[in-house]
Amino acid sequence: MNRLIAFGAASYAGLGLASFLKPAVVPAVIGGTAPNADSRTEIRAVYGGLPLAWAASLVAAPSSATAVGIATAGMAAGRAASAVFEGPPSPKMAGFILLESAIAAALLVGARQART
Repeated sequence: MNRLIAFGAASYAGLGLASFLKPAVVPAVIGGTAPNADSRTEIRAVYGGLPLAWAASLVAAPSSATAVGIATAGMAAGRAASAVFEGPPSPKMAGFILLESAIAAALLVGARQART
């Protein structure tokens, strides 16, 4: 596995682990809460389990970097496209767009390098 794919795997492992262990932090980042067990379970599943699965996929099969990179680019694009409905992104959301774009680029470039 090259460094770019390892960066993506580490990023998703960190997000997944933090979200799984401290689910209330996820909505708190945007001023929300996770007031009950169902909301915290949902956060653990989507923000914990899914990123951990992506990290595991990247470690077990670095060739999955293209698919994970495209999915990551989709998240960044979804945040950016939200500006059509919500107006310009806040500095926090702009930061997430940049971070997700960087991770997507790392994974896609890393996947291309791995193929050559």
